[in-house]
Parts: sequence; structure tokens; C-alpha cells
Amino acid sequence: MVDPKKNDKDEVCKVDESELKWTCPPIRNVTHPLRYYELTPDEMKALEECDRESFYERCLPFSTLFAALTYTGIRLGRLRAHPHFGSYPKVMLAAFIGHCFGRVSYIPECGFKLRTDLPANSHLGNTMRKYYNEANPPKKK
Repeated sequence: MVDPKKNDKDEVCKVDESELKWTCPPIRNVTHPLRYYELTPDEMKALEECDRESFYERCLPFSTLFAALTYTGIRLGRLRAHPHFGSYPKVMLAAFIGHCFGRVSYIPECGFKLRTDLPANSHLGNTMRKYYNEANPPKKK
């Protein structure tokens, strides 16, 4: 049960009885270990390839399909057009949703590409391989 009189400060900070002030531990400035990491040319090339492939193989087809279905739905009367803007807002929203869906659906293929195509001395490749192996341990036979 939560004590309504207890403040969040009570758990972390302490009252200094002599000065009647709150004293808290110093805040540590923790930065991410990869904050200043620079990608190698191989890593850049692999990421650019993932970006290009995800756009042409997933985003463009899904955006086109979703927009065409939405436009067809409006023309057939299944969806209502906006009184002032017409079908434009719904078609653009459908295209954007298709784009996002395409990007998200390509994530596993890009992860596979980064795990397999990057050389053994690539920090990004090693990190991807490490986390994939931790998440998917080998199955016992």
C-alpha cells in the first residue's frame, strides 16, 4: 500500500537535520557507450542498402496499395470524402501508413543482412550477432 504522506524525495534524498535542507546524491551524467561511435564504410554501405531496399521493396508497394485501396473505397462510397478537401487527406494518410508498415516489415531482413554481410571486425555486426544469439538461443535436439 502506498503511503500518501511519503514523498518520492524521501526515498532518494535525505533531510540534513543541521541545516534543514534536502541533500540528494550527485547526478551522474551517463552517456551511451556508442554515442561517439563512427560507422565504418562497410556498415554505412549496408545500412544505406537496407534503406534503399526497404523503400523499393516494401514502402513503395505498400504505400501504393494502401492509397489505391483508399481511393477506390472513397470512389465506391465505402469511405466518405472530406467535404472541403475531398479524398486527398485519407489517401495521403493511407500512403503514410503504408510507408510506415513497409519500413517496419523490413526490419527482420535488414537485421539478417547486418548479421550475415558485415565482416567479423565490424562492431555493429558483432553487436547484432550477439543480441540475436541471446534472443534466439540454439534449440536442443
